[in-house]
This record gives sequence, structure tokens and C-alpha cells, in this order.
Amino acid sequence: MKKVFSLLLVAMFALSAWADVTVTFTPGETVGQNTAASKHDEMSLDGVKIECTQGAFLANPYRFAGGSTTTITSTVGNIKKIEFTCEGSYSQSYGPDQLYGNGYSCHSGSNVGTWQGDTAVVVLNAASQCRARKIVVTIAEDIVTELVEPVFHPAGGEFSGSLEVTLSCRTQNAQIYYWEGTAEEQDEWHYYSGPIYVTETKTLTAVSMKGSEMSDYVTVTFTKVDQTVEAPVFTPASCEFVDRLDVTLSCATANAKIYYSLDQELWSQYVDAIPVTDDLTIWAKAVVGDVESEVVSATYTRQVTTSEVIFDANVDVAEGVYSGHNRFTVVKYPVTMTVGDGMISNNGQYHFYGPSDTSNVVFTSVGAPIVKIEFSGQTGYTASHLSLAEGTGGTWTTGGLDGTWAGRANTVAFKVNKQARFVRIIVTVDSPDLTLLGDVDSNGEVNVTDVITLINYLSGTGVEINITNANCNKDAGVNVTDVIMLINYLSNGIWPGDE
Repeated sequence: MKKVFSLLLVAMFALSAWADVTVTFTPGETVGQNTAASKHDEMSLDGVKIECTQGAFLANPYRFAGGSTTTITSTVGNIKKIEFTCEGSYSQSYGPDQLYGNGYSCHSGSNVGTWQGDTAVVVLNAASQCRARKIVVTIAEDIVTELVEPVFHPAGGEFSGSLEVTLSCRTQNAQIYYWEGTAEEQDEWHYYSGPIYVTETKTLTAVSMKGSEMSDYVTVTFTKVDQTVEAPVFTPASCEFVDRLDVTLSCATANAKIYYSLDQELWSQYVDAIPVTDDLTIWAKAVVGDVESEVVSATYTRQVTTSEVIFDANVDVAEGVYSGHNRFTVVKYPVTMTVGDGMISNNGQYHFYGPSDTSNVVFTSVGAPIVKIEFSGQTGYTASHLSLAEGTGGTWTTGGLDGTWAGRANTVAFKVNKQARFVRIIVTVDSPDLTLLGDVDSNGEVNVTDVITLINYLSGTGVEINITNANCNKDAGVNVTDVIMLINYLSNGIWPGDE
């Protein structure tokens, strides 16, 4: 005890261990259930609960949706102050000025909003979304005059990695001392003035003192365990998709932070669903403290449904231009070929003339992107006479008589450097909807000719039609009802059900 009293003399000049208690909420460490601020969420730490009518406390940073109400409750003493350190500054998106309520204030240029008062329950509202990187709640613990024993935070138990241990005493102006071991194993006493960092299994004992009084001993044991972190789980797992996929990540290990990478070099913390619109491999790992899970991956492959649109000069020659230099257009829905200077010859060839200011060929597609164009050239008039127009992406390769463009675009343009001739041009489009309702003759247009063609078909004349386009009411077959619907469409421009 002489050691104790000598230490007390030193402690007379030391700061008291008594102070207001702060409870710090950090994203990724203290969490809720939601990653999107669309429904009720809550989280609790050391007797303080934060709940929001539309919150996302599993997100980093924490999110409070616009129009939401947040209630902060303490069961360990009245709340004196709450500080929100936000993602944005005052007047910026997600800044502290998005919150409001009695006792709350924030200032221009700062990213911190502060509530001050003295109550066990604080209610704040959000004008628009606020995002907080840290929330610090200051609690005024009940002050007692009699000497009571100190309290360890946390109160023993298992841990992994390293652990920060703090001590407090409800008796005002009491000093706290601690040592390693049990009450019977009194070793060197330490005056408590700040956090104790524990990195291995350890037993600590503490006592509080005021004047000549000494409290009961408090002994706790912290047991270090090997931390195991489960690997993240992809939802959905590796798969094929059509247009877009939203991939989410989860981890069964409590308080684990998840990180993902698209190249295994740059890692980002996972917060929201990852949008996938093309072939992609995602790598992910989970981390708790300094322990990492194994790295897992998932591969997503975009399904490409293509269709060939064939421009055949032998078919188009019936409506072709037989002489001279002309600008003409050929429509093969959903692709339109526009030739600036050329003709469709009577021997079934597309002629593209050049060079001149109007020497060009342009392919445009409605909705479905063009991914490939194949030209079948003629001796002396090969595809090598074409080159990509300025501003057109993709690759253009030629060999022998033929040429192939590959890429992804709704418009592909070529310059004609020298006369070129082609019998067939095949345009491949990605994920097309080739149904043009009412286009009975498949010429890419809907007009009165389609009505006549459909009537002739139903009359048994043997004319060929596009059955899918002719089925205007989308029932089991093509009949006179489709004729009536087509006529009505040409009159008012609306199909039934589109009003």
C-alpha cells in the first residue's frame, strides 16, 4: 500500500480520470442493416441508439434520406452534444446543413454539424440526403459522490488483432489505477490517463481512489482468438446476363468490411450494388482489422443476341437506279443504307462512286447497335476502295475483294476513295427487335402498300409477307382483323394499347 499512497501524491497533480463519455459511430465498424436509405434502420453502441425512418447504416458513409427523421437515444446518461462529420461541406451535396432540428447548427465552409443540449432523446430531420463519415455522441454520465469501482470498456471477452480498452469511474474526481494480473497478483501499478492497447491474452485489474478511500477491485480477462474472416458472397454468382446486372456483395463475418477490384490492383470499399453492362470479372475480399479473407471472384458474361440484315442488290434491282450518279437509300429494318453517289445496276450490283464531296456510304440502325458490316467486292472494285469516315470508330480490315468493319455503333460511315461494287452487304446488329408492326412487305416502312399486300395475301394470291409484322393484333394468326387494325393505325398513328 505504500506504493499506492506514493502514487497518490503524484496523482494529486494529475488530471482527473473523470470526464464526459463519448460514443463514436464509425461506418464499417458500428453498422445497421441497410445499404440503401429506403427504409427504417438502426444501430446501437455503448447504450446509445441511432435510428432513422429512412437510413442506410450498413453503407459507408452513413446515409440519412431526405424527408427522414432520426432519433438518437441514450440509456447511460443525458446527451450533451452530437457531432456529424459529413461527406460534403455546408451548402454542398450530403453536407451538414441537410439536417435540422432544435439545438442543431452548422456553419459555412464546415463539414461538421453539431447538436447541443441536455436530454436523453434527440430528434433531427433531413431536408435532403445527408451522409456522415463519423458521428460522435457525448454523454454526461450520472455523477455520484460516493466512491464506486471503475468500469472497463469493453468488459473483457474475446478479441482478435488488437483491442483498445478504456476505463471510467462515475465518482467525480476519482483517480483510476490498473495493473496486469488478478487482484492477488498486484504488479506495477499504472495511473490511468488514456486507452490501454491489448494485443495478446491478458488479465487486467483496476481500482478507483479518492483521498484515502479505495474502491473494490475489478478484474477482467481479454482472450485473443485467431480471427477468421469469411470470404464475400456474390449475388448473383457468376452468370450470363442480357442487358444489365446489379451485383451485390455480403459477408457472414460480423463487422467485416468488403473490398472489390476490377483488376486486382486497385481496391475500393464496397458500399452499393455494382452495375455490370459488359463482360466483367470482379474480385472481392473481406477484412476485419488486419485479417483478410481469401480473395474470391465472379465472372459475368453479356449474352450477345445478333441478327444479320442482308442488303442484296439482286433483290433491290427491281427498284434500283440503272444509270447516272444518284443519292439513294435502301431500308432493311432496322438498318438504313444511304449512298451519297451511286446506283443499283441492272446486273444486280451496288455501285459506289468516288472520289467526290458526296462520295460516302452511311449505315444507321434504329435501337439495335451495329457490331459488324461485311462487304463482298468485285474484281477491280474491291472493298479496299473504302475507308472509315472521320469520327467513325471500330476497325476496318480488307483482304482480297472483301472488307469487314467491327465495332459497336448506331451509325457507321465510309468514304469512297475509288469506285467500289458489291452484290451483298451483310450488317450484323446486336440484340435487335426486328419486329416492325404493320410492315407486311418488310421494306422498313408502314404505309398503304402494306394494306394492299396483306389483302392480297388473305385473298390467296400467293404473295409472300412477313407474318410477324402482319400480325397486328398479336393473336394466334393473320386475318381480316389485322387489316382493320393496320388501316386504323395509318389513320391515327396509334396501335391499340398504346394510347
